[in-house]
Amino acid sequence: MGMKDKVTSKLLQATSDKTELNKKMLAWNKSFVEVNKTLGGNAQKNKKNK
Repeated sequence: MGMKDKVTSKLLQATSDKTELNKKMLAWNKSFVEVNKTLGGNAQKNKKNK
């Protein structure tokens, strides 16, 4: 499991009942995806649409 996955997992556990923090984590996730695209990494695929 990569560091991003570990951080995401721990944040989900810590913020599951806190709506404001969940929104902030979603914004951070969006930022991670944008940075990944900028650095030339593979675009993150939506796991639900396999």
